Amino acid sequence: MSRRGILIAEICLMVLAGCGSAAGDPAGTAERASIISESMMAAETSAPGEYAASETAATAETETVDVSETGDEVSGSVVQEPVFTSAPVPQEVQERMLGKSYPEDCTIPMADLRYLQITYVNFDGETALGEMVCNQAIAQDLLEIFESLYEAEYQIGSIHLVDDFDADDERSMEANNTSAFNFRYIAGTHKLSNHAQGLAVDINPLFNPYVNKKGEISPEGAQDYADRSAEFAHKITKEDLAYQLFCEHGFTWGGDWKSVKDYQHFEKSVSE
Repeated sequence: MSRRGILIAEICLMVLAGCGSAAGDPAGTAERASIISESMMAAETSAPGEYAASETAATAETETVDVSETGDEVSGSVVQEPVFTSAPVPQEVQERMLGKSYPEDCTIPMADLRYLQITYVNFDGETALGEMVCNQAIAQDLLEIFESLYEAEYQIGSIHLVDDFDADDERSMEANNTSAFNFRYIAGTHKLSNHAQGLAVDINPLFNPYVNKKGEISPEGAQDYADRSAEFAHKITKEDLAYQLFCEHGFTWGGDWKSVKDYQHFEKSVSE
């Protein structure tokens, strides 16, 4: 059997053994195992899929897991080799987004967005596969940032599309989910969030909440983490690696804002 075949077989066995579900994973282990194993076995006998990376920060040995034809999510599965790929948003993923993160009134062309597959270390210390949609203008930045986080074994709760939570930002945050694109307005305003353009990323949001000038905290249940003088794991500060990497790539941090604090939030301004 080829090296690729051995790798695929090992991944399938790990997923089928129930290793792939992180805390807060909205999909069932058995369903995910079926999806991943079918995709992997198909990849072993076919040419590289149409969703192979067009922009990548990975090595030549990196394998890409194709999106299931059913349109179900693939994020959260345990992998053995790192994957960091970017491609136009596949049709199957577009169908998952329509009416959720990509509503009928969305003004951002789908062609401006990119679908990323990202390897990360979850809170159980496992190497897992995540997926994210972002603006093409920051796709390469994110691949490089998340590859550096992975190499440093920086832990992330989960990386799912916000569509797995019906594009409900509060639900995604409560699940400590890291995500980017979501065509939505800033809470309590009629102004589009930078997430609506795919130019913002929220990292481990439960442990790094949003706090407005009235003292209101989001997500619900994050009150203990709004006190930034307290010591706890996964807290983003200026000494944190995520902060340093995002700033090196030209992003600004919501923790530096004056009127409100959004400790999970990194965004980048992109000139036309």
